[in-house]
Amino acid sequence: MTRNAAFLWIGIIAVSATMAGCAMQQHEGQDAPKPQAPPQQAVAMPAELQTAVQDAETWGHALYDSYIAPKVENDKAVERAIETVHQSLKDHCSGTYRAVAVMPPNAPKDRIVIYDIGEVPTSQGMLVGRHYRVETTPDGKGVLLGEPSTTGCVTLPQAAASATAPSVITHDLSPAPNEYHVFLSLMYGRSLEVVTQAGHWLVEHGKISYIGRS
Repeated sequence: MTRNAAFLWIGIIAVSATMAGCAMQQHEGQDAPKPQAPPQQAVAMPAELQTAVQDAETWGHALYDSYIAPKVENDKAVERAIETVHQSLKDHCSGTYRAVAVMPPNAPKDRIVIYDIGEVPTSQGMLVGRHYRVETTPDGKGVLLGEPSTTGCVTLPQAAASATAPSVITHDLSPAPNEYHVFLSLMYGRSLEVVTQAGHWLVEHGKISYIGRS
C-alpha cells in the first residue's frame, strides 16, 4: 500500500517532541476546519491517485467495522501489539483513545496493524486528529512503522442541524484523502470536503470522489 506520508517510528517521537502542548489546537493549513462551501459535482480523479483512493476506502471501512464491532477477546499477539502501541505513543491529544486491530483482505501478512483512535465528547465535536496507525511485528512486541493522521490536534465543531453543505478541512500529508477521512465520515455521518495539494475531494458515506482543482 502506497503511503505518501509514512513516518518511521523515530518520526513519531520527533512529532511528540515538537508538538507538545498542542492538545486540541486547530492548525491552519493542516486538517483545519474551514467555512462551509456549497457542494460541487464530482469529476474524474487523477489516474495516479486511484489506487491510493481505493486503499483509503478499503482501510477506512475496515477500521470502521473493527471499531464498532462488539468487543471480543483478541489472540495474545494482538493483545501484545495493542499494549506495545499504548506504551509507545506519547503524544496523544486531549480525549480518550482506543486501539483496535484492523486486517482487511489486502492487509500485509507479516505484521499486525493497529489503529489508535481518539474521541472527544460529542458536545465538543469530532476529533479529526491526531489518530495513529502502528504496525508491529507478528508477535506484537516490536514496532515496524508508526504514523499519525495529522501533525496537530484538530477538532471539528458540531455541524449545525440545518447544515447541508460538507464541512471543509485541509489536509497536507497526502494528495488524496486517507482512511481516517473515510472512517470519520462513516462514524459520524458527516460529509467532508477535503482540500489537498491535488485539489478538492468529497468524502461521504465512506466513499471518496474528486471535485477538482477549485
